[in-house]
Amino acid sequence: MKWGIIGTGNMGTVLLHALTSSGAVSEKNVYLYNRTFMKAYKLKDHYPDVHVLQMRDSIVDECDIIFLCAKPKQIVSIAHEIKDQVSPNQIIISITSSVSVELLDEILPCSVVRMIPSITNRALKGVSLLTFSDTIDANQKLLIQQTCKHFSKPIEIEEEHVRIASDIVSCGPAFLSFILEDMIDAAHKKTGIPVDQATSLVEEMIIGYGKLFEERIYDFSSLKDKVMVKGGITGEGMVALEDSYHQVFSHVFDATHEKFYNEKDHIDHLVNQEDLK
Repeated sequence: MKWGIIGTGNMGTVLLHALTSSGAVSEKNVYLYNRTFMKAYKLKDHYPDVHVLQMRDSIVDECDIIFLCAKPKQIVSIAHEIKDQVSPNQIIISITSSVSVELLDEILPCSVVRMIPSITNRALKGVSLLTFSDTIDANQKLLIQQTCKHFSKPIEIEEEHVRIASDIVSCGPAFLSFILEDMIDAAHKKTGIPVDQATSLVEEMIIGYGKLFEERIYDFSSLKDKVMVKGGITGEGMVALEDSYHQVFSHVFDATHEKFYNEKDHIDHLVNQEDLK
């Protein structure tokens, strides 16, 4: 079975690494296309056996399963451009939250999947969010789920929750990185601890923190209770933290949802334009 990736930007490259380094797909069965050919070809330095094609049509002709790793409006345009070339037994996988499987299912004559990856898949960890079209058959669905299990925990997500799930799984690493960098910066400014030393301490703390959850030693509440001794220093710090970060993620999610719905409206407009052609 041959796998194609259209678009070798950040997430296209993450998917390439996840698929091949996990053993889910052999490099020789992966085909890449990018509008800037040399950007895709450069990946052969690290993945020497992948195929890099100069024409997008060649990916569609060659591959059984094709990832569309592009911006939302580009995915809609690509879908319209390849719809007459795609065969019913192929699977098209979009990686963007704002393009629904129902929309792509109306455009394309094949099975459609939405798979929202995370940067954590680069380490063969984390979640991949899956939504399947009604037209996909049981064997195709199982194939995608089993493939994702090689490098993530696949979770099927409803359309109504896809944005908030994406905020947690896909955007979450960036949000947490911001908070941890804020911790490092404040530590340096407050005490003079070298930034590289504070960074190392935070990195090792996070690695251990993740391990506690991976091994099911604690959940969030029990870990917090274990660290916060009554009347202790952590408790005083937590009071200040609650004051500073009160409602912060409500504001974050307001912003991401506003952007999401604006994108969906724009995509609906693009689809209507295509339908009028």
